[in-house]
Amino acid sequence: MPATAILNAPTGSFTLSRRPHRDRETLQAWDAADEYLLHHLAAKDIAVDSRFLIVNDSQGALSTALADYSCTLWADSAISQLSSLENCARNERKPPLFVPATEIPQGSYDYILYKLPKSRSLLKYQLQHLAPLIAAPERFIAAAMARHIDHHVVTHFADYLAPARPSLARKKARLIELLEAPTPKAPADDSKVLSLPELGLTLCNRANVFSRDKLDRGSRLMLKGIELLPNATRVADLGCGNGLLGISAARRWPDASIYFFDDSFLAIDSACKNAASNTPTAAAKARYIADDGLSNYTDEPFDLILCNPPFHQDHHVGDHIAKTMFQDCVTHLAPEGRICVVGNRHLGYHVLLKQLFGHCDIIASDPKFVVLLAYR
Repeated sequence: MPATAILNAPTGSFTLSRRPHRDRETLQAWDAADEYLLHHLAAKDIAVDSRFLIVNDSQGALSTALADYSCTLWADSAISQLSSLENCARNERKPPLFVPATEIPQGSYDYILYKLPKSRSLLKYQLQHLAPLIAAPERFIAAAMARHIDHHVVTHFADYLAPARPSLARKKARLIELLEAPTPKAPADDSKVLSLPELGLTLCNRANVFSRDKLDRGSRLMLKGIELLPNATRVADLGCGNGLLGISAARRWPDASIYFFDDSFLAIDSACKNAASNTPTAAAKARYIADDGLSNYTDEPFDLILCNPPFHQDHHVGDHIAKTMFQDCVTHLAPEGRICVVGNRHLGYHVLLKQLFGHCDIIASDPKFVVLLAYR
């Protein structure tokens, strides 16, 4: 059973968990910005038939607390989708209608509640698409912890939505309210094209994709590690981002079945497009899955899992997501299979991988990163 905690909100008390699931969870499924939003709304006279668009509800706390209303959740996170379903079910609440970030919410909404994302590219993308949906300035309320609201954020609101002003702080959280109605404009393309002639690749990176402006150092080293691996026929690119590792595997083993997994729907969309443009034959039979690691995967095990794990979840830095991914790999790796991981040296992934699989070798390294190959 996942660890839970109780959110005491104006609409009731709710038992909430967060993903990825950990037995000894140290983080809550909500923050003070969620609480600020809920108390702010409680002071308003909101009609019972009001429609809410909730954006970036990372663990489903807002969706659960406001389930008495008609709620739509718009987010670029499979974890957000899964957590909202789980927490609503746990509290016997109606789950929100979920719209992934690759689609744009349609219809009219009485209130739009916006939790600021960490990614500035996602912030800009979402603000542009929210502009036509805002019924009146006072019906849009953004929230975040105060330390995450700087003058750049306020400028982005003015540039992509409307002039805005942060509120006074409450428990180190602030609201952001619009000063005037937005003037909708045609949204700009959120994609960035990354040309890598030395690799013979051109990648299209959508908003919120990791390292969308350049090839990160860890992935570059990982490509050298892939060249050293034995033949593989069933490959998972876990935490795929733009799909670079899976595409590289498809080029090395053209007959392999490639699966791309990521929490981000925009990343999965990027991987799908990049596979189609760089390895069209392999892309036609590949699978693209937004999920919390491999938690909902039920198909055949893999003989190779490639993983460049994230080291943060929203603003929380740590190795907890990587550890959960490695645990998933234990379940979904074939008996003779291998998991190839890249990470910063100081994270010490080799210790956990050796505990989980029995063997862990360094197959490539530089002063900052190591590529590890673990197997039973």
